[in-house]
Amino acid sequence: MKVDNLAKELGLKKITEAGADREVSGVYIGDLLSVVMSKCEEGNAWITVQTHQNILSVADLNDAACIIIAGDAEIERSLVEKADEMGIALLSSDKEAYELAWRIHEVIE
Repeated sequence: MKVDNLAKELGLKKITEAGADREVSGVYIGDLLSVVMSKCEEGNAWITVQTHQNILSVADLNDAACIIIAGDAEIERSLVEKADEMGIALLSSDKEAYELAWRIHEVIE
């Protein structure tokens, strides 16, 4: 399923337009960046509550399909600008990580 379709299916807010055509092959939840770097796989929708610039480097390193900011966490404009510049799909939701992961699993299987 494409990132754009996932956003529509789950009612996610598209923060950037970048990466909308990326294919989502799985889901990973994590906030500790060193662990995410070793566990998040290529094509995963990565769910986190982190909103600092370092998440973009981790998503780029792992070639994640998108980053979903859970729990309606506040997102600074500088993060959005950098994500656009890097071509990274950034989405957000008021739902918590577990619920998002469960729903993603249901729709991509």
